[in-house]
Amino acid sequence: MTRPPARRSMVRALRYRLLAVVAVAMILVGIVSVGGLRVLTDRNAERQVEIAAQAVRTWGADRDGIRVIDAGHFDAGDSASTVVALMDAEGRVVAATSTPSLTVSVAESLASTLSPGETVRQDVGSRTLLFTEISLPGGVVFADDGTQIPVAGALVGIGVEGADRLVAASAAVALALLGLVLVLAAAVVTAVVSRTTRSFTALAGRVERGELDGLADPPAADFVEIEAIADAIAQLDERRDATERRLRQFVADASHELRTPLTKIQGWAELHFQRAGEAAVTDQAFQSVVDESERMRVIVDKLGQLARAESTAPARERVDLAALCREAADEVARWESEATVLAADSAGAAVWGDSAAWTQVVRNLMGNALRHGGPGVTVVLSAVTVDGRVELTVSDDGRGVPPEIRTRVFERFVTGDRQTGTGLGLAIVKAIVEAHGGTVDLASEVEKGTRVTVRVPSADE
Repeated sequence: MTRPPARRSMVRALRYRLLAVVAVAMILVGIVSVGGLRVLTDRNAERQVEIAAQAVRTWGADRDGIRVIDAGHFDAGDSASTVVALMDAEGRVVAATSTPSLTVSVAESLASTLSPGETVRQDVGSRTLLFTEISLPGGVVFADDGTQIPVAGALVGIGVEGADRLVAASAAVALALLGLVLVLAAAVVTAVVSRTTRSFTALAGRVERGELDGLADPPAADFVEIEAIADAIAQLDERRDATERRLRQFVADASHELRTPLTKIQGWAELHFQRAGEAAVTDQAFQSVVDESERMRVIVDKLGQLARAESTAPARERVDLAALCREAADEVARWESEATVLAADSAGAAVWGDSAAWTQVVRNLMGNALRHGGPGVTVVLSAVTVDGRVELTVSDDGRGVPPEIRTRVFERFVTGDRQTGTGLGLAIVKAIVEAHGGTVDLASEVEKGTRVTVRVPSADE
């Protein structure tokens, strides 16, 4: 025997999913926080390098109409955080700060790629600098040992490694916080989920023990969703009980109905053996056995029809009930019976369903009226469409239904005359009509007649 695959635990799955949601939320928060800090530090660095560049634009002293920059300006700058390289018109380095050491090739390469107003990050030695290039007005020279060299612009950089370390530290802190929050969240989620799903466990335990009274009351149903499940289980139990009651009643009724013919068969058989020499007794015994056997066969057949009507979904075909009424009336007319069956004129009353089942409904209702209406009864069949529903009506002017059974005529084995019926015809009608989504009602008065009305959705709606 193959073992069924192991199913996942709802509690464990819920716990993992909540933790996954918390982890994703924390990761997103960390990414946004670190990314925001990176943007802020980059913008701050850009502002700082612009400030440093503006300071470099003020370098120089006016000597005979010439603006002269000398080594003293480099010494006055904050060489620990700022790098300045003066460039000539050809993009060659004229002079540069000594700390940190910025090679000529790197400075000239940066100057050739930068446009005014742009910034670029560059590693210089063990430091990371943010550079920008500025233009200086004409007539600016750099004086060194009596030599004056024209200067066209400057490459200015400031150190940003401190900001990088701050961002890296923030990322490390965010990662550590993520781990800590996940650990705490695991404990909290476990406690919350266990407490929340405890009602499911209590509900399952009560159902397993068969304690279904008050199933939707706390603590078995502390939440609306669990209360809905408890209500559904309670309703299912009520339907099961109703089904069991109907089954027991069905078995009791069937046993009762079959007991009478079986008793008669047994009695006549015993009488035959006791008086085997009497031909008249023997003939009467066998005739009774045949009659009662036929009655049992009819009961068994109708029980089978009733079971099929209650358990089988109807077919999906278009059925004209008005045409079925006319066919039934024509069939009775060929019997040369004392009764009269009339079919009211109708333009058509179509429904969806099983043609054979609806034929059985019409014949059962008509046969019931003919059987119990009395000699010379007149039966009228009609099928019309009213407000989107087809109304099938079978009425007669016969004896009517006795008041004591009038409210139970659609139940199994309920009949006013055991000699002429099994009490299953109307029960079969009700089962077929309800299977097609319809209703059936009966109205009757003693010695005035009976009217049975079937209402079912029209096929044209």
